[in-house]
Amino acid sequence: MKVISGKFFYNDEIKEIDVGIEEGKIVEIKKHIVTEERYEFPEGVIIPSMVDMHVHFREPGYTWKEDFESGSLSALHGGVTFYIDMPNTNPPTNSLENFILKYNLAKSKSYVDFGIAYLLDNKVEKNIEDIVTSFKIYMSETTNVKPLNPLIIPEITKDITKNITVHAEWPECIKKYEENSLNDHDKNRPETCEIKAVRFLVNNVDGKIHIAHVSSPDSVDIALAKKFTTEVTPHHLFLNKNMQLGAFGKVNPPLRSEHVSGMLLEYLSSGIIDVVASDHSPHSPEEKENFNLAPSGLPGVETSMPLLLMEMKRGNISLNRLVKVVSENPGKLLNIKKGKIELGYDADFVIFHLSSEKRIKAKNLHYKCGWTPFENMDAIFPDYVFIRGEMAIKKGEEIINPGYGKYYPENEFLK
Repeated sequence: MKVISGKFFYNDEIKEIDVGIEEGKIVEIKKHIVTEERYEFPEGVIIPSMVDMHVHFREPGYTWKEDFESGSLSALHGGVTFYIDMPNTNPPTNSLENFILKYNLAKSKSYVDFGIAYLLDNKVEKNIEDIVTSFKIYMSETTNVKPLNPLIIPEITKDITKNITVHAEWPECIKKYEENSLNDHDKNRPETCEIKAVRFLVNNVDGKIHIAHVSSPDSVDIALAKKFTTEVTPHHLFLNKNMQLGAFGKVNPPLRSEHVSGMLLEYLSSGIIDVVASDHSPHSPEEKENFNLAPSGLPGVETSMPLLLMEMKRGNISLNRLVKVVSENPGKLLNIKKGKIELGYDADFVIFHLSSEKRIKAKNLHYKCGWTPFENMDAIFPDYVFIRGEMAIKKGEEIINPGYGKYYPENEFLK
């Protein structure tokens, strides 16, 4: 048995314990476990690593922006050991053939464990649900995806039991005026577009729905009426439309006011918002040169957990809430045994030191796009990362190889 010993955040408090691991799973949690293979961490705090429900690693089709190797390496350095890749690639993940193409690419390249979201634009067969990790609906147009007719959403979702994540912006509400600033982009896609889309879902869909990247507190309030879960991104928490970001801050839904981002952080820290996900969606610097023509999206998978750890240090979110929103709740929504320090769960951990804060610098990150909207912000990066009991980051350096990542859910079809 392998044992990791240190100050774990376990049962909502920090305890000095030993965690025993066999075949990548937590099998024992005690004050002391006798074993020969042992990792001692007398300093730092050990928490579950991040489960990122929402990334765009751009493969296949857009690999000049990112790919599974560079994206998953970035994830690993940010303390993310499981991600869900979104389906708006080229080809889109909307058939069994296209799913298998993406699965094989990720399996050969991914440093960390992964899942794949299937594009829900029509009724799917049961065998598809058995194979994929989750589903994604786009109510507005995005990269390589046309908006879905909202009227078919109740029918195509009614028999699905797995997670359904929705990009909720009402398409007819979105304006197409020329844009030269983040304020213009906000005016073209105002909060009311998101609110209208979420209200439609609440009034018409009975299944479990997860609202992606909320940018309005009103959307969250409406979603609560149906007990839909909600997700917020670090860019909607820590950036706003008045910052001098240019097209590097252009994203859908848009960045809002500083007041709104502050309210979203309050909702998150008080337990109203369920999940933080990065919505990592990079583009090359050249694509961001002209604001009006620039595609929407920005990188974030490597900085999400480090930014939140910094907010925890500042006292703006508790460690308990942080672990819930980046690890435990996403694992629960995806029905995978990740995101919690508990018997039977994967031994996925990060070890961090509160004194190890540093400035975010694009040159130190691992994105293929080479930039970050969080440049010069303070963050706390993990010193060590474990995936299924295997040390993957040691003192900030990766010591595993591409292809270590494992797909969830495991099933016979893919063997």
